[in-house]
Amino acid sequence: MGLDLCVEGRAKPGHEAAWEVSIRRFFADEELSDAEIEHFQSISEPAYETLGAPRVGFDQSADDWIAGQMADRMTRQEAIAEFSGYHALSLIECDGLPKYTHAGLYEGVDETSFRGKWLETCVHVLSNETISEAWSHRMPDEAVNYGNALLSAAAEARKGNIQNRSKPSFLRRIFGTPPDTLPIEEQLDIVETAGRWFVFWGSRGHPIRAYY
Repeated sequence: MGLDLCVEGRAKPGHEAAWEVSIRRFFADEELSDAEIEHFQSISEPAYETLGAPRVGFDQSADDWIAGQMADRMTRQEAIAEFSGYHALSLIECDGLPKYTHAGLYEGVDETSFRGKWLETCVHVLSNETISEAWSHRMPDEAVNYGNALLSAAAEARKGNIQNRSKPSFLRRIFGTPPDTLPIEEQLDIVETAGRWFVFWGSRGHPIRAYY
């Protein structure tokens, strides 16, 4: 079973209470009506807006980017008109856009998502409990706390406190076999990238959904 960690929209100013009720119901797997979902979306700010990336039709850099991307299909003017308002996330770099992602491979996973499945390979950095906790939805403060826990574990490993373990058997049974155990530097990079990602989004008011 795979795991993608997806960024949910944060509350728009003035709608915090209603937003929190809705996101907690969503995380509890309660069924929301179409009207309730529409209302929730209307009071939420998507992750891509938080990033402040250049927008097609508003920023020269985004116009140049989309024109280049679509050069073999349409003219510059057509591309700008077709994608007006699109946030060009490819033009920015930040901890909220991780390199460990399955963005574009299937529906519902975009560039802001983190491929949580990779944490299974980090058995020399993370405890069994910390790995298993990745399969949980998190409110913003919980995302920050988990991110800091990942960063602390990586800091300990960099001091030489390496965990000498193989993948825990219960994870093998539940989630299947991950890639072979990675070199310690790669494990550290995954954990530190994930830690910064969780802190980035949680500190900006975005909850994290575990999608598997």
